[in-house]
Amino acid sequence: MRKLTFIFLTALGAAALNGCSDDNDNFQTVSFTRPYHILPENEPLKVEIRLSQPTTQTVAIPFSIGGNAVSGDEYVLSAQEFNVAAGQDSAVVTVTPQNNFSEHREIILSLEAPEGYKTGHYAQTTIPMETRTPMTVSFAATEYDLYEEGNVGVRLQVGSSDYESPSYDIHIPFEIDPESTAELGEHYEIVGDEQEFLYAKDAYIGLVRIRRLKKEEGKDKIVLRLSENDRFLASLDNDRAYITIDGPVTFDNLLGNWKFKEFLSENVKYYGGLVNEDPTELPSCDPADVLTFETRDGRNAVNTTGLVGDLRNYFIDGATVTLTGTGDDHMYYHSSSVDLEEHLDREVVRSTFSEVNLAFSPTTRNVGEANVDFRLIGDDELEVRIVQYEPTDFLVDVYNDRKDESSWNREGLPMKGQYTLIFRFTRQ
Repeated sequence: MRKLTFIFLTALGAAALNGCSDDNDNFQTVSFTRPYHILPENEPLKVEIRLSQPTTQTVAIPFSIGGNAVSGDEYVLSAQEFNVAAGQDSAVVTVTPQNNFSEHREIILSLEAPEGYKTGHYAQTTIPMETRTPMTVSFAATEYDLYEEGNVGVRLQVGSSDYESPSYDIHIPFEIDPESTAELGEHYEIVGDEQEFLYAKDAYIGLVRIRRLKKEEGKDKIVLRLSENDRFLASLDNDRAYITIDGPVTFDNLLGNWKFKEFLSENVKYYGGLVNEDPTELPSCDPADVLTFETRDGRNAVNTTGLVGDLRNYFIDGATVTLTGTGDDHMYYHSSSVDLEEHLDREVVRSTFSEVNLAFSPTTRNVGEANVDFRLIGDDELEVRIVQYEPTDFLVDVYNDRKDESSWNREGLPMKGQYTLIFRFTRQ
């Protein structure tokens, strides 16, 4: 506060000197309305100029920019000149703070009088910037499996509150931790080549995209570490992300027996609170359930003879399984047993089953081809994500509402997304 008071008094003194030098001649004058402003921490500031009398035509009043604050980074200007409309005697330029995390920053604007004008009392205005509280950055998830390419995400907090939907792009640096065994440029690359997360304007999460180049035994671990500066503090708990290069994924990665572990779509509040459905009617598995993938008659196939629970009402024994590539998908776990990882899309393996019972019912048959997504989590855990089904025994109202609604049915899969049914298995 003492510093700001000193600047204020200095600015007033300079203004007084300017005032003493004014002559009464035929020139009109242009002046800032104040010699001194303060740019708030989080709010834009309107800087106004005034003419000695209204203009008869539009007049552009240029200005130069000084001070130690960086234009375009620590603040942005709405215009590079003041434009006074015909019949008016004033104009405004807005200064908006952005990455104002460094202390003792200020902006100095100096008027440059156009032909027919001279500067008046306040030819210059000084704008000290309030300092924004450093944000804490943490990884949205700390474990990732890289098949082809996928996102790694970070969150921002100010104090104890999440910082979301910024009004400008935020760039958050990170480092490659020496604990990494994979080599950048040989085993993986950063898409766009920038070693930073982009927290885009109006976004809810900061992202960087990693692409697999090569998988090599013993050189398949990537560790990203958050770095600190005057803008960002790294979370003490989630300051590193561990990425395992697992791709390329083939059917060989699915071969064998997988024992049921948990159902991740059973959140009662979600299904019972947002829609008029009974969550107890959702499909369930038996602890003894075993899902098997095998080569049968020269085909990659699913074996359902080990299923006891409701998955036997969906999968059909002997159906051919074709892996079709990878893609990004939102997790929508809706279960307290797994971090929601809100707003972070994760990489999934796409597949097509030659036939399933789309009705997902023990009594109703609707056999057809279907898409099923997988996530391989390390070597010994498999996530089966049922994205295509047409239920007759549960979530019927949801399906009927969504099947003809284009905003939900973008891929021809009305239940994909919020109503993906997610099952976890462990390798036997």
